[in-house]
Amino acid sequence: MYRLMKTIHRLFGIIGSLLVLLMAITGLLLNHRSWIGYGSTNELKLQKWIFGIHSGVLDHTSIVWLTDLGAVCMIVFSLTGIWLWFKGSRMAKRK
Repeated sequence: MYRLMKTIHRLFGIIGSLLVLLMAITGLLLNHRSWIGYGSTNELKLQKWIFGIHSGVLDHTSIVWLTDLGAVCMIVFSLTGIWLWFKGSRMAKRK
């Protein structure tokens, strides 16, 4: 059971971390639009694309499921982390 939880923890952790990283990067770029050349036509398209990823809508297509997946991954990651920590501290006390 411990190995299964560890595998689940790692899998959900990496998926969730990548999605959280994507949200953080797009949020940072939206806060500092001068970094991506605020003002010209090409950069405006890039900003719309970045905003679409960050808000969950790309080309009139909802990708909110992606942010939901990130949230679920972080919940599972947190719960399995707590479980592994308690299980690990119990195993250490037995030795």
